[in-house]
Amino acid sequence: MFDRSVSFTEVFLFVWSYWRRQPAKLVLIVAGVLLSILFEVQIPARSAELVTAVLHLGEGPAALAQAWTAAFWLLGFLAVVSLVQQGYFRLWMYFASQAMQAMVMDGFRALQRFSADWHENAFAGATVRKVTRGMWAYDDFADVVVVQLGPTLILLVALSMSMFLREPMMGLYFAVSVALFVGLSVWMSLSWVAPANRLSNDADTKMGGVLADSITCNSVVKAFGAENREDRLLDEVSSDWRYRARRAWTRSMDPVAVQSVLIIAMLGGLLAIALGNAADGATALADMVYVITAYFIVNGYLREIGWELRSLQRAVNELDDLVKISKTVPQVANRPDAPDFRAGAGTIRFSDVGFAYSNQPRAIFDDFCLEIAAGEKVALVGESGSGKSTFLKLLQRLYDVDEGHIVIDGQDIASVAQESLRRCVAIVPQEPILFHRSLKENIAYGRPGASVEDIVAAAKKAHAHEFIGRLAAGYDTLVGERGVKLSGGERQRVAIARAILTDAPILILDEATSSLDSITERLIQDAVANLLRGRTAIIVAHRLSTVRSVDRILVFDGGRIAEEGNHAELMARRGLYRRLFDMQSLGFVDDLEARIA
Repeated sequence: MFDRSVSFTEVFLFVWSYWRRQPAKLVLIVAGVLLSILFEVQIPARSAELVTAVLHLGEGPAALAQAWTAAFWLLGFLAVVSLVQQGYFRLWMYFASQAMQAMVMDGFRALQRFSADWHENAFAGATVRKVTRGMWAYDDFADVVVVQLGPTLILLVALSMSMFLREPMMGLYFAVSVALFVGLSVWMSLSWVAPANRLSNDADTKMGGVLADSITCNSVVKAFGAENREDRLLDEVSSDWRYRARRAWTRSMDPVAVQSVLIIAMLGGLLAIALGNAADGATALADMVYVITAYFIVNGYLREIGWELRSLQRAVNELDDLVKISKTVPQVANRPDAPDFRAGAGTIRFSDVGFAYSNQPRAIFDDFCLEIAAGEKVALVGESGSGKSTFLKLLQRLYDVDEGHIVIDGQDIASVAQESLRRCVAIVPQEPILFHRSLKENIAYGRPGASVEDIVAAAKKAHAHEFIGRLAAGYDTLVGERGVKLSGGERQRVAIARAILTDAPILILDEATSSLDSITERLIQDAVANLLRGRTAIIVAHRLSTVRSVDRILVFDGGRIAEEGNHAELMARRGLYRRLFDMQSLGFVDDLEARIA
């Protein structure tokens, strides 16, 4: 789906685009971080002053006062550091939650506007996993940069300068040791740990996709008794994940061993410098306290650097897909400042339309021309792959044409906002998909502001009110994922009620009664007739017996209209339509009897 990796710079710029939306909070957080470091870097010197003052307690009241003053300043610095950190941590929580919500919303908006072709080629479960994993990866990334690694590097630089001012040799040694530590940690994280993390993430995404695919299609799994087969598939995929995850985790431990050796070497060198430069016992003790206090402060930060770098790299890897989503241009995009579509009587014209799918070498349509008058009822018939479904997708602008124009009510649909266009086209698909929401919400999806009375009226016209009334929760009944709690006929009636309530000028019926039993089908014939009245209707017919009463039948063959006319005209012509009709009504039966014999 996405075919290139994302650099650290791209990830940082992506995250920065969310940070800059809250400039005041960001400034306060950074100021808090810097203020905290300013006070924390002075704690070793304050500790050394306290120890020096304690050594001179026997010299009188002035020495005691000096010791109390040193203790007061040490405690004061510690208290300020704690208070400032608490303050910016709390503010950071508000800042992070707002950024994470915005990130999920932006990712969702982008995905919703990707083409139907994109979604048909993507695992829904894996796509959801990419967005949610990216959101939490942002949390890790931001925490490391602003709260952990960023302050750590600033503190190390500040402490190096403080040591240099106290003892140049000590400061230089400390700076070189820190640079070596950070450089080696970065190299190991990027070159040794990161590649394993990336492979582990890919395996995790694949495992999520297989899980979602199998669970979503559980009815098919049960129908074929394939539970064990799906178990084996998941076992194979999860075993690959286990191997890659274990390898990534093992590699993440290697830098820890190297870092432990470097930290011990750094402390040993600092102690040697402090002892070697000591002029007397008091100075030596003060320097030792300074070094040890600095070590305990720095030790925690340095040990965390390796973990923070690994977390940062893992977060960058896991943000890859979300960054790619944000940078992917919708395959079918609105033009800048595209106006809304203005609903009219429903006149449709295809002018010299050319179209080919990107994964197919041959064009579906080439110089395709067709005009449908306002209020006309047109049926599309033809063998599978003849172009009927593509015609409907182009009409809804789920794809952009390669050549020519599609004009509805005098407006080129490529020049208007596609969302407004689709609101003027009501669709009753052969296999209706419902949201895991209430029946009331599903019926009103095309007209969310509809009153309860209007919803009930539409349901009655579609003969859905009867079965809804028998449900314990009535119109508040949740229908399950994709409507699985309802039968096929019930889902179809809900879809018809939704189309009735939408009241769009153009109607598409994809064999809307195919899932209904014969009794129910007869019950809704009047409702469908009322729905068609006064609208331009396009009916995809799989059963040719259902299209006898339409104004015109278009027979598709290889992306062109091979024949057109009403049922009687096409039957008399004895062409492709007649052959298709005879095959359905007679040929299949004859063929079946011949095979049985």
